[in-house]
Amino acid sequence: MIRHWMRLIWNRKRANFLIMIEIFISFLVLEGVMLIAAQYAYNYRHPLGFSIENVWTITVDPKSHDDDASRTRDRETLRQLLRTLRDMPEVEAAAGTFTPPYGHSSWTSAVTTNGRWMDYSVNQVTDDFRDVFSVDLRRGRWFSREDDGATDQPLVINERFARAIFGDVDPIGRIIPQDPKPPSSDEPSGKATPMRVIGIVSEFRQHGEFSTLDNYAFRRNNLDDATSKMGMPNRVVIKVRPGTTAAFEEPMTHQLQAVAHDWSFEIKRVEDMRTDTLKEFLIPAIMLGTIACFLLLMVALGLTGVVWQNVTQRVREIGLRRAKGARIEDIHRQILGELAVMTSLALIIAVALVAQVPLLPLPAVFAMINGSAFAASIVISVLTIYGLTIGCGWYPARLATRIQPAEALHYE
Repeated sequence: MIRHWMRLIWNRKRANFLIMIEIFISFLVLEGVMLIAAQYAYNYRHPLGFSIENVWTITVDPKSHDDDASRTRDRETLRQLLRTLRDMPEVEAAAGTFTPPYGHSSWTSAVTTNGRWMDYSVNQVTDDFRDVFSVDLRRGRWFSREDDGATDQPLVINERFARAIFGDVDPIGRIIPQDPKPPSSDEPSGKATPMRVIGIVSEFRQHGEFSTLDNYAFRRNNLDDATSKMGMPNRVVIKVRPGTTAAFEEPMTHQLQAVAHDWSFEIKRVEDMRTDTLKEFLIPAIMLGTIACFLLLMVALGLTGVVWQNVTQRVREIGLRRAKGARIEDIHRQILGELAVMTSLALIIAVALVAQVPLLPLPAVFAMINGSAFAASIVISVLTIYGLTIGCGWYPARLATRIQPAEALHYE
């Protein structure tokens, strides 16, 4: 039967080739939308590793010059601001950070271990950061006064990063191994400060539920250390007590301004920042999905019309088949079978092409795509295209079953 369908498709190869091109293009567009949706769904099912309930962020701008004296003065002012915030009855905890959750900023670094280059996101935070965001610490400890004067740089990393570097070995207390820089490297050849792992968090997905799962590390920013080479955090995050309203912003700003007269402050709720971040993820996906829906609608209308016209042009063939004893079910199966074979031919080529995409030299892009999400998007797209084509051919196939054997005689 399939050989017979193939022969019929070949006899009308020009019209059928155009149908197959429509199916091919529709699959590629639908696969792009499904891949985004599947990846978002995969990412959403994983934990964030922190809580943003009752957390506010304060962007500080010291408006000072970039010199050693100004940096020292600004760090001292920030220390006073944090003390002022902690003394307020409405504030449970306060900390400094460079890149707060759901912020638009990010900071990445890399480490080369045993010839492997591993990228990771990094954040410099003060000791109370964990108390503000209720970071899920699994093993070891968080930054504390124990790290004062340490010759190694204390580091808290997520479990994903720990597995990538140490495998199944317990990473607590271990130095992250780093390969020496080659002589041809443009980077300074000085010896890097050893990074010692003191704690492991389950996860920390800074950019929210739809963001990619990646390696993450925290570095300690000790504002009390006058010799520290780290910059001053430009964000202050606070956790306010339940029931604290936006009316607290005004008196808090007045007290902050009293400590830092020339500084400017911008206060936002992290929950509002989360809403904005989710919109940034979803709006492009929704727009692409809308375009894909319109394309599939046009393809469906065109495919229905083409199959309908195909049926009307085959009255003699179908009438003769009925005269020779073909049942209504046979005619219906023939029309839908031909459409299914054309769809299969187009999808075989399309799936084979899409399957080559992960092999392209774009590691930064495809590192963000999970294999199961990629496979799920292909399966969903294939089933959707089959459903679309068979659905479009259902009514024209029903029309073909109404052709009587006597109608074939009208063409003699």
